[in-house]
Amino acid sequence: METRGVPDIPDVLAEQAAPYLQVRPVRFQDWQLKGTNATVLISQRPPKGEVSQLHVLNKPKGQPRQVTFGQEPVRGAVLNPVNDRALIYLKDEGGSERYQVFHHNLATGKSVRTTDGKNRHTGAHWSPKGDRIAYFSPKRNGRDNDLYIADPLKAGSEKLLARLDGGGWWIEDWSRDGALMILMEYISINESRLHIVDTVGGNLSPLTPKLSVPVSHQNARFDPRMRAVYFSSDDGFEFQRLTRLDLSTGEYKYFLPQVRWDVEAIEVAPDGRQLAVVTNEGGASKLRVLNSMTGELLWNPQMPSGVIHQLAWASDRDLMYGFDWALSPGKVVHLNVSTQEQLTWLDSDLTGIKVDQLSLPRRLEWRSADGSRFDAWVYLPGRITGNQFLPAQPTRPSPVVVWFHGGPESQFRPRFMGRYNFLTTEEQIVLICPNVRGSRGYGKKFLKADNGEGRAKVLLDIERIYNAVAANPLWDQNRIAVMGGSYGGFMALHSMVNLNNFVRCGIDVVGISNFVTFLENTSDYRRDLRRVEYGNERLPEMRKFLEELSPLTHVEKITRPLLIVQGANDPRVPASESAQIEAALRKKDIETWYLLAKDEGHGFRKQTNRTFQFLTTVQFLRRHVLGAD
Repeated sequence: METRGVPDIPDVLAEQAAPYLQVRPVRFQDWQLKGTNATVLISQRPPKGEVSQLHVLNKPKGQPRQVTFGQEPVRGAVLNPVNDRALIYLKDEGGSERYQVFHHNLATGKSVRTTDGKNRHTGAHWSPKGDRIAYFSPKRNGRDNDLYIADPLKAGSEKLLARLDGGGWWIEDWSRDGALMILMEYISINESRLHIVDTVGGNLSPLTPKLSVPVSHQNARFDPRMRAVYFSSDDGFEFQRLTRLDLSTGEYKYFLPQVRWDVEAIEVAPDGRQLAVVTNEGGASKLRVLNSMTGELLWNPQMPSGVIHQLAWASDRDLMYGFDWALSPGKVVHLNVSTQEQLTWLDSDLTGIKVDQLSLPRRLEWRSADGSRFDAWVYLPGRITGNQFLPAQPTRPSPVVVWFHGGPESQFRPRFMGRYNFLTTEEQIVLICPNVRGSRGYGKKFLKADNGEGRAKVLLDIERIYNAVAANPLWDQNRIAVMGGSYGGFMALHSMVNLNNFVRCGIDVVGISNFVTFLENTSDYRRDLRRVEYGNERLPEMRKFLEELSPLTHVEKITRPLLIVQGANDPRVPASESAQIEAALRKKDIETWYLLAKDEGHGFRKQTNRTFQFLTTVQFLRRHVLGAD
């Protein structure tokens, strides 16, 4: 870790924050049932480990057994569909995002890398018979994500199956007979298409048409008997709606017409008779089980406001999902669809944390000066009594941290705040987590509202947040900090440029400081995808607009302290974006704290680095917002 301007961390702060830093979130990956024997695959950081590793769980409330080891986090793990003793997973080095595919044998405990070790590989997917894997890589020219197929147990078996144009491709599903795949071609958050590819010749044919207006198609799944394809689409609709395409007649059926929110996940039961469907309703996940032919609602399991991260059937009646909400950073829940019973197999351990003082967030809606509506999840200091959260009544107005999400097409949702729960429970800080225009989850018009030159109007949303703080007597308008990562880092810097007199300090994590240099230096496979969102910097008028919008252009307006956090290997927002804003602020003699992790990329993943980043963040806020050193 390279630091500049960062004071030493007091031991007492490290001791106070320790319980919040030791939480090890559980993430459900996959599962299988063989009779009464279950194999549940999860990822979790080991008790003394630095990064998340794979574990296997065989019974409810059991002790997970660690199966992968190493210095880098493991992600994207999938069990072999016919052999629960084998799996594949992705892993990179130092946050570079040059992911490699590994095959792991649970019987021997050995992992073997199946890809070349140097290029980026994504979207790894098993064939239904478990004898082949498919994945994407831009290794041909560094820009286009081609589709490859290989036998994971045979070195040198990799074959280029299909040459593809563009960097945004994903395998949605693989037909049960192994002959066909559905691919999603991602052009932008507002436009994506579905294609069918045959797995022998690699011939590509469109499943959804190229229309005159952008349409987004997502979440595609084959019916097991190839009678239909299910997907979500916003064609003629504001939100992603559930669609059934009959493959013999070409007829479309639309399910859940009453739900005016996005469908975000679809999984078909093995017999094809039921669908598990997750919708994003104001940020909270809602799960429904439907009749696959008629769309009739069969079951609507009840759950608190939170987020479903993964969903998988293991039989016609057994469904499992991973869930994250304000009081848990991750648990694994089993549903018996026949009996409509729910059972938590595993939950994250919160030992040492004052669980009764964790905040249950409130969703607030505001209207900006131009009439645009947006919401925010607000985490207040307080206490849970019974099933009710009672906000604290401070003796003086509470300091506020406005936390902007990245993307920009991401969304703040009612989730566990991780180590940042320390800010509400121990520091009595209010966290305001807004979904400004351009956030997903509120329809395609809202999603497009910040594209290109429309991004200038995001300032209206930032101003509305400040006005809401100023209007609340329990919140201190004179003690506001702004914080964000990636695009959220830009939003923090943008706030400091335009609301410098009202913001006490800012925290910029892997943020964009200049859109032109960002677009010129981001990885090749991402550049065109980002140009659709931000604008094409090669066009003179757009280049002028992007320069004018960039915080670096107006750095003279920033007079408040800034904490900058950056990973040296970031392939998305290059480290040069942080370096140039740091240099400009130091030239003006503005107080600047700078962290550069040489073994990280787009955000910190290693526990030691994450701990140091968080303790530095708390100390920075204590000095500039809380008035304590």
